[in-house]
Amino acid sequence: MLLGGSNFDLRLKRQFLDTALAQKFEILTYEPRGIGRSAQPQGEWTMADYAADALALMDAVGWEQANVLGESFGGMTALHLAHHFPERVAKLALASTTAGGAGGSSVDISRLLDMPGRLAATEALKLLDTENIEVAASDPSEFETRVSNRLMLEETFYDPSVISGGYRRLLAARAGHDIWEGLHDITQETIVITGARDAQAPPEAQNAMAERLPNAEEWVYEYGHGVAFATEAPMQALCSSWAAQAKREVGT
Repeated sequence: MLLGGSNFDLRLKRQFLDTALAQKFEILTYEPRGIGRSAQPQGEWTMADYAADALALMDAVGWEQANVLGESFGGMTALHLAHHFPERVAKLALASTTAGGAGGSSVDISRLLDMPGRLAATEALKLLDTENIEVAASDPSEFETRVSNRLMLEETFYDPSVISGGYRRLLAARAGHDIWEGLHDITQETIVITGARDAQAPPEAQNAMAERLPNAEEWVYEYGHGVAFATEAPMQALCSSWAAQAKREVGT
């Protein structure tokens, strides 16, 4: 199961289809509540609701258990899923995500919603990859191209996710994410995939999460927040790791 980030609109987020993950595994994924074509139940949403949504989809398709890859906000959801429903998660991979609480949190990006579009795009790029800070200073033309591309993405994302209020409600649930004290209970074999240039999910918080999880290892790549699908290497390595673990389990 692939749990995508806070803006996981499948019109825009399809990079995973071109990776080893899609070639080697059957993938179950969806747009989280409030995003794209998903439903928007009444009331205040919490991370427990997002975990329950993931579980409900597994039930709907008849999956008793799955390897789970969570990216960014989806990684937060994956942690709550593994904590509250451990028997349903076989193996866990967490990319560009944090545990919250005492271990450190991802930056609250809800403030970007209230900024003018170009300023929000600029700030988002600098959070997503610190390399963009250097590019803005050394190559303004290239940075302007990146800002323009970001604005086009956000324009498409805006309708319906922002207009409906769903994205803001999702970010409110995200702001309440704190699974730090529950990490000791998440015993699945876990891989933490970290981008060294990530300013949205600080690497030090990802490292703290990896150290606190009982059976985790951390892979660090020289990329930003979208490290999982920025290059072929992370998914190739993840698929190889999961395949090797499956062979060991069959052997025992």
